[in-house]
Amino acid sequence: MDQDTRIICNFLSDINLPYALCPVKGEMFLPGLQIVHGILHIDVEQLVCPGDILHEAGHIAVCEPIFRPQLHKDVYKNGLKNGREKQAMDGEEMAATAWSVAAVWHLGLSIDLVFPEDSYRGMSQSLKETFQNGGIFGDPLLTAWNMTCPEKGFPTMTSWMREMRWVHELPEALAEA
Repeated sequence: MDQDTRIICNFLSDINLPYALCPVKGEMFLPGLQIVHGILHIDVEQLVCPGDILHEAGHIAVCEPIFRPQLHKDVYKNGLKNGREKQAMDGEEMAATAWSVAAVWHLGLSIDLVFPEDSYRGMSQSLKETFQNGGIFGDPLLTAWNMTCPEKGFPTMTSWMREMRWVHELPEALAEA
């Protein structure tokens, strides 16, 4: 395990974000990473970029708390199947990106770990510049969920795991399962 990966995994432990270092098989959105029922599985042998861990961890961290156990493999497809609202998941995608930037800066690591060249469907450079220039992308949701510092704002975080709930009951289909 390289030093950046070790730093990131120690951070995940510090914030109580569930993860396991283990082999990952089957479909993966990013090499060496898979979310399995709310737990981030990390296969360091397949991992291409340590910063990818932060983005996937961000999905768990910013997810509506009641839905975290339902995060499984393709979080978007499974979310729709489990009755999640598309716009809520779209917002969480943006917030996960902002969360990963706040985390990489908090750890004193390079933003290039979060935005490797040619990632984000060719938008990595633009996203990186947006954050470096103080642009807003996803961080208003972190603020709405009481995760950023009220005095300092983004990227200073007061909570790394979303606790604010907007949904207090699972959709009927999930409650019956």
